[in-house]
Amino acid sequence: MNANTPQSWYDFPEMETMDPRTFIQTLTFQDQAGTVQPSSFQRSPTWLQNVTWIDPPMIVTPFATAVPTITVQNAQDYESQQIANRWNSSHAMTATSTKLPRSVEKIMFLKAGAAFLNTLYLDWTVGVTSTDIQFSLNMNSVTSGDFTNSASGTIPVFAFKSATYGGTARSLNVTILRPGRYDVAIRIIDNSGNSSMYEMFWIVL
Repeated sequence: MNANTPQSWYDFPEMETMDPRTFIQTLTFQDQAGTVQPSSFQRSPTWLQNVTWIDPPMIVTPFATAVPTITVQNAQDYESQQIANRWNSSHAMTATSTKLPRSVEKIMFLKAGAAFLNTLYLDWTVGVTSTDIQFSLNMNSVTSGDFTNSASGTIPVFAFKSATYGGTARSLNVTILRPGRYDVAIRIIDNSGNSSMYEMFWIVL
């Protein structure tokens, strides 16, 4: 089998982990206080927990409340500014209706390119917070954690800076280097010690 093309559940333990740095340049998340917190790359031994997992305390912010957009950080990059303006007027990056099942809410459209910062918005369940959040490829959750030339297996993640995360319309900001389809997830350990995984399917154009 190809290392990252499983054909059954028997193949998953043999898969190498997939590194999110291959397509993500920067990743930040807004905390409960409204501060945009950075993430840093690490090999995480805590991506998975030996517990019973619960449904994630997170949903896409209703489109009527916060509209996801792309922005250009370089004010002198006029061509990219024009591309961003056209994108924002013609692309709905997240679901425009709240009357959809969770299974399709995870589908999101983003823009590739080092010039562009994609901003998505997520709502936390009222009363739920977390200080332990990590981001990786969803498929890494079923691998052994091994990676090329590793001495011991761990999962490659972006770990968000320690802070209290919660609230509504919290911005998740990402610069993606190349187009593709990426099944990604946010691993959450909440303030009650529950573990959950919020999955997103990014279609990057």
